[in-house]
Amino acid sequence: MFAALLLLASGASGCSKETNNCKDRAVCGKGNDSNGLSDEAAGSDGAGSESPGPSSTDEADTAEPFPDAESAEDAPEDAAEAPSGNGERPEQGPRTLFLSDVHPIEKDVRKGTTEIAGTTYTSSIWKDIGPSSSLNSVYVVYALNADWTAFTADVGPDSDSRSDVVVDFEVYLDDRKLGETHRATVTESAHIEENVTGGIQLRLVAKFVSGSRNGSYSGQAAWGSARLE
Repeated sequence: MFAALLLLASGASGCSKETNNCKDRAVCGKGNDSNGLSDEAAGSDGAGSESPGPSSTDEADTAEPFPDAESAEDAPEDAAEAPSGNGERPEQGPRTLFLSDVHPIEKDVRKGTTEIAGTTYTSSIWKDIGPSSSLNSVYVVYALNADWTAFTADVGPDSDSRSDVVVDFEVYLDDRKLGETHRATVTESAHIEENVTGGIQLRLVAKFVSGSRNGSYSGQAAWGSARLE
């Protein structure tokens, strides 16, 4: 008898878990809402059913990332020319000065395009040479002012010289001879490349060695594409 009364009392107090579904919700009351379906699943049209907007955390996750290495390659070219950490700009590469573009500080010289041993050279210089005392040894002097490191030229009698003329070429830096004496003929030139670092004056010398002595003139001693770097 006591068990029957207890069963009757539990049925009157509310819904069991097995009967707690959507159709019994009005009967079950608020006490069983936590065990029922959500408002959305139950078909609720209430304002509370709208999902919240993105949080501040979501916005941070969708923000544009920092530029990577590839985007850095698209930086303006001016950035590559910015001064270094010590305030100096990077080197711009080697400089070249053709002697035909400047005036010598001592003696005259002719300049332009010439042919030496069958090769044409632009930006060249040359001087008359021959067996006479005034043309037996000729020279020209240029100011360096310690601004240059190398002198380069191909030398020899030019194509208008007599076929048998032989000429020696020498280079002096502040009255000190550099390297060896370079001998050249109409058919065979010589290449000169000397270190002139720290030099103040460059003297180029050409000496008549041999050839026809008919008259005072034998041709031109030429420095093809003579240049400083």
